Amino acid sequence: MVLAGQSTFVLTVHINIKGVRYLKETESRNLKEEILAVTSRMFLEYGYNGTTFQKIADELNITKGAITYHFKNKFMIVETFIDDLFRQIKEYVDSFPDEYKNRYWRHCVVYIYAYRKIMSTPKNMELFYHKDQQLIWQEHKLTMVADIYEEIEKDFHKSFDRTDLQMKAYMDMGARSKLFETYQRNPEVFTLDQYCYYHIYLLGVLCKLDEMTIQENIRDAFAFANAHTLDIQSSIFE
Repeated sequence: MVLAGQSTFVLTVHINIKGVRYLKETESRNLKEEILAVTSRMFLEYGYNGTTFQKIADELNITKGAITYHFKNKFMIVETFIDDLFRQIKEYVDSFPDEYKNRYWRHCVVYIYAYRKIMSTPKNMELFYHKDQQLIWQEHKLTMVADIYEEIEKDFHKSFDRTDLQMKAYMDMGARSKLFETYQRNPEVFTLDQYCYYHIYLLGVLCKLDEMTIQENIRDAFAFANAHTLDIQSSIFE
């Protein structure tokens, strides 16, 4: 019994020491940033399907397990880039405080800029709208989309509850998928700005805004986006 206990103790110490060494190595290399840098280049070069954990691991001379320590799957890597894109867009819009109108207007502008960036090339669209991405995205970002509805409804003093907001988020994300399908099938008659318009129009309707408020804010949002060329640097969206 003593020997068994001693053996277990030694094994535990060995595993912990390996874990500490691994953490020190990844921290000293800033491996997470290295993975993002390599992946961003591969996404642009090979696209979503052509970028694999094995290719990333081979280039960085690490194991695939070292990647999954930081990113469970490709979705989480793409999500990092998308979150950074939206963060930069919001900061850019907020750099014009004198032109701010309300939360609905702000989100309209952000979406217009984001869609114009994301949907500017087929490779950009593949990264954002890849079917594997969308399936995870619709579940993973539900709370974030519900928070957007809450922001707007609070700003316009609307009554709501969390269940109501989540159902609106489901409808919003489902509508986006159908809009994209329509846009892909009819690019010659369904323009990118129309795509933007119908999504942000739905946002206003689901927030229970009146028609005049919706149309006025959408008009002003497009006017702002047309007057101010987006000045940001995205790692994966050309």
